[in-house]
Amino acid sequence: MDTEPKKSTHSRPDGRVLAAGEFKTHCLRLMDEVHETGTEIIVTKHRRPVVRISPVRTERPNLVGSCVDQLQILADIDSDPAIPMEDWDVIERPDNLLNPERYQ
Repeated sequence: MDTEPKKSTHSRPDGRVLAAGEFKTHCLRLMDEVHETGTEIIVTKHRRPVVRISPVRTERPNLVGSCVDQLQILADIDSDPAIPMEDWDVIERPDNLLNPERYQ
């Protein structure tokens, strides 16, 4: 008798999809798997997604590299700053307000 759950043919890149009955049969082992691997499981009833089983994160995610492929640097801040260098003194003198229309 095979105790391994069958891999769903409806797999997703960010997780697995399992029927409710299959999840029920292997619930405790699948919960351990989600905890260890971080891969979520979508549980379905009658082929419709019902719940998402995902790990609880107790640690903060590593910020280094967390924005890979999400940000784009459009200019070199040293050679092409958004605010001209002559206006940088506003930090030292906040009473000297900038005109926002000047930079649009």
